[in-house]
Amino acid sequence: MKKILAILLVILILSCSLMTVSAVSIDITDTGKTVVDYGDWILEKINSGTQWELDEYKGADTEVDVPRIIDNKLVVSFGNYCFANNSSVKSVITSSPLWTIGEYAFIDCTALEKFECNYGMNTIGIGAFSGTSSLKEVNLEDSIITVVNPYTFLNSGIEHVELPETCTEIMKDAFAQCHELTSIFIPDSVTTIHEDAFRQSDNVVIYCNTDSYAHEFAEAKSIPYILLDSPNTVRFLLGDADNDGVVSISDVTLIQRVLSELEQDDDGMIELRVTNGEEKLNIFNATEIQRYLARLPIERTIDILIIKSLV
Repeated sequence: MKKILAILLVILILSCSLMTVSAVSIDITDTGKTVVDYGDWILEKINSGTQWELDEYKGADTEVDVPRIIDNKLVVSFGNYCFANNSSVKSVITSSPLWTIGEYAFIDCTALEKFECNYGMNTIGIGAFSGTSSLKEVNLEDSIITVVNPYTFLNSGIEHVELPETCTEIMKDAFAQCHELTSIFIPDSVTTIHEDAFRQSDNVVIYCNTDSYAHEFAEAKSIPYILLDSPNTVRFLLGDADNDGVVSISDVTLIQRVLSELEQDDDGMIELRVTNGEEKLNIFNATEIQRYLARLPIERTIDILIIKSLV
């Protein structure tokens, strides 16, 4: 009987201990990770328990200020899938010296418009911002990343990117299907760009220096570019009459408008360059662009730049 009571007493003590652990929301998982439930966050101790990684955000705020220090430990990482599939968060701001954004940390966060990190990031994981259709810009120029990983901004709404001088490689589909991306600065430090890095990002213009790897890549892939060390040298898209970086119906409209004005007053005030085999701009140019937009065969190449358009 005493032996049974002793066993029961041990069980009771263990139960109380478990209740105490639960009260502070600490769980030692089978993998040995220490996970803590802290307000809107689930945290994991990393780097020998000296720092925090944010494993999951479970709050309801649309504007999230990431804590810098929790329990006297720095927050230095967003874990894998930390905000995955969150459809309500619009802004994430951290003043922490954030080192790492995990794989797919913000995947399909369709409402996310702003991500701001005031200190250098050294790693952005695979697919970290993929599917963030409302995200327009991420400040990377102050980061210390060396690689833009695969799918980092796949199918995102990002419009402008400036890569830091520490970056050396842009990997597969890093900026693929970014239909709003119109400009990216690629420094001379980048010596590798995957052939599909900008797949189906048809509006992008690469800003780079002469004879850099980015310059050679843009030439090889027929991507419009602007040479920063020679600002007057620009490679224009075929048929991009209004020089906005994309061939669209607006180019047809501008050509038709120019032609209309020329018919009324051909006073030489309109300067333009036409190198498509025609002696001067004519309605054929507009027709060829329309055929191109409709994915029909075109009879000859189109290369039109209106240097000074009508006001």
